[in-house]
Amino acid sequence: MKSSTQLAVLLSALASFATLPSIARGFVYPETPVGDTVWRPDSNVTISWSDDKVAPSLSSKPVFDIFLMTGSDDNQTKLATIASNVKGGTTKSVNYMVPHVSPPGQIYFLMFETKDGKGMAWATRFTITDAEGNPGTLKPRIPAGGKINPGGVGALVESPKAASAPIAAASVGLDAGSSSGTSDAFAPSGDLASIAVGVSSAKDDGKVVQNGGSIGSASIPAMMACTSAVMALVALMAF
Repeated sequence: MKSSTQLAVLLSALASFATLPSIARGFVYPETPVGDTVWRPDSNVTISWSDDKVAPSLSSKPVFDIFLMTGSDDNQTKLATIASNVKGGTTKSVNYMVPHVSPPGQIYFLMFETKDGKGMAWATRFTITDAEGNPGTLKPRIPAGGKINPGGVGALVESPKAASAPIAAASVGLDAGSSSGTSDAFAPSGDLASIAVGVSSAKDDGKVVQNGGSIGSASIPAMMACTSAVMALVALMAF
């Protein structure tokens, strides 16, 4: 005869088990991904399924969501919603852009869940690599004598490209700013440019016309010297 302690444990287990049919009832059979599937971030993959012949059948047109998951069997974490409001009666696959995760490894899986919460199904754990295609070393292992897969806990992370983009943009902005700042600081002003143009338009009669004015021939040597200095400065600034 069982002791009162053993009986209490048994009743507790039965009570817990009694709640499972409403949430653990399958309704799809995941075909991809499978255990040896390897996803690489930023790649486009196909997730497919078929009717598992268990109610609710796909012919009943259940509407469900698909989630990317991680964690242990008894402590699962949703990382991302892959697809929402999937119509089971007409759709048997969806495409998905693989996100970046950390750490890489065979610690990620999918969960299919009907909108009413009465149908749930899981795809087995598969591998998502890092950005370089490294699959990592984490794999699902059930401890000896255990029944619950401890899995592993992963997380979504930012793409290395996205993370480096602000730095690259800042560098480009700095270069552009330096270039712009240099040209702005050393570019000939309108007055200097006008003088250079005006002097270069000297006529044979020994007079220079600038801005509609007249400069005597006696000023030409000094103007030419000024022009030479200006042109030298402009040439210097070009470097």
